[in-house]
Amino acid sequence: MKVYTPYSCIRAISVLCLLWAIGPHRAQAQGQQGSGTPYSAYGFGTLINSPQVEQAMMGGTGVALSDPFALNIANPASYPALALTDLQTSVAIRFLRFDSDDRTAKGNRMDLLGLALAIPFGQGRWGMALGITPVSDVGYRITDQGQVSEGAVTYEYSGNGGLNRGFIGLGRTLWQSNDTLGKGTKVSFGANFDYLFGSIEEARKAYYPRGTGYYNTNVVSELNVYDPMVGIGLQWTSDLLSKARMQQRRDARRKHLAAVDERKEQEWLDQGKDPGKRNAVRMPKAEAEAWRFRFGFTADLPTNLRADYDLTATNFVYTNAGAEATVDTAYIVGGSVGEVHLPLQAGIGFTVFNSRWTMTAEYRVRDWSQLRVNVEGYDQRSTLRTSSTTAVGFSFRPAGDGNGSFGERIIYRAGLRYTDDYLVVAGAPLSEFGMSLGFSLPVMMNTIRSRINFGTELGERGTGTGGSVRERFAAVFIGISITPDLREQWFKKRRIE
Repeated sequence: MKVYTPYSCIRAISVLCLLWAIGPHRAQAQGQQGSGTPYSAYGFGTLINSPQVEQAMMGGTGVALSDPFALNIANPASYPALALTDLQTSVAIRFLRFDSDDRTAKGNRMDLLGLALAIPFGQGRWGMALGITPVSDVGYRITDQGQVSEGAVTYEYSGNGGLNRGFIGLGRTLWQSNDTLGKGTKVSFGANFDYLFGSIEEARKAYYPRGTGYYNTNVVSELNVYDPMVGIGLQWTSDLLSKARMQQRRDARRKHLAAVDERKEQEWLDQGKDPGKRNAVRMPKAEAEAWRFRFGFTADLPTNLRADYDLTATNFVYTNAGAEATVDTAYIVGGSVGEVHLPLQAGIGFTVFNSRWTMTAEYRVRDWSQLRVNVEGYDQRSTLRTSSTTAVGFSFRPAGDGNGSFGERIIYRAGLRYTDDYLVVAGAPLSEFGMSLGFSLPVMMNTIRSRINFGTELGERGTGTGGSVRERFAAVFIGISITPDLREQWFKKRRIE
């Protein structure tokens, strides 16, 4: 009979409880964060492209990536490639510096980048993932001085919040051909069923010096967005070389190994061991020379999201104790309901890889000029345009098969990306450039695929001229990926005779 072991059941319950307990905290805690980038005052805030450290360190790529021991939520078609259950979470610490024509400012913040769980099943033909990740981030506080007929006035603008998505995704291998030399051709498809939710709270305040007798003004608004959406993905993987060429390389590698290891072969014979078994151990390194190609495609389908909007404008004065005392309410928009039309996002990418090296490139685009916020009273204060990102990423595994010493199992990553931002500020379109470096440290035993991921990214956004702000940033990413021992698979049915 087939049953679930008690340990598997306990782990399942524990992991799901962790997802439930930790997942929603970002949306609640975001309002407690300090000032971030002033560009988050526009649109839906700063868009977050890659919440996972592994992908972030490779330029934010992921459309054409898959790994048997690492979840990639950028493309649900990668889920069937998973060999073991994987639980991931990560944080980012950002250091910001802002320069304009006459001002300089600094800021920093720390964000939880999400939590995700992946479960393979169906003998390698199916994969499932669920979790919660950020989509956009709002966190700014801007103060300016002005002069009106009544005298000096201070303007204060602030905002916090952002959009998040909870998702459950499913991927399946549609077709796979195997041969005796390579791994053949594989086609997989997947879909993420998302629930987009979140709120953006903003406040605009104008106040005069105390003692002037003028009323001060405070305008507070909140936009809430919530509704399901769907994303799809496709991956096609094939051997890069023909069978004949792969056979030639395999034969050449076998001869090379036989030549350079003749002394060790003799040692095996002297010890009474079968040299044929040793060849069987070394041959996977021959197969590591076989390069493969993968094409990937993703799309977040256009959708209409429900939204509601509230706005309150009040006049106030300061008390002797320094508190704000409301005098009257000047304007109210309460419970305004409408919809937000979110346009299509598409991405294509390709990867060339073997067991040690991975090189990937991709292009993602979304026409944000087609965004429509049809909610009474809501004022979209910025012009949006088509955004696109071009990115390349690299990774290197000294031990291609994942076995070996601690140093041989470290994975090194690097990436570059260039983004045409969706914002147009002060009549000028924004662009962003970033470069990243990182590595993954294995957890002690070579039968365990758990990793601690570290990385950093340096970049620049904006020009700092013509009334715009140049934002230079440095980010530190820390993540953990928990994967069971190879000898024990979570959520797998056990057979008890």
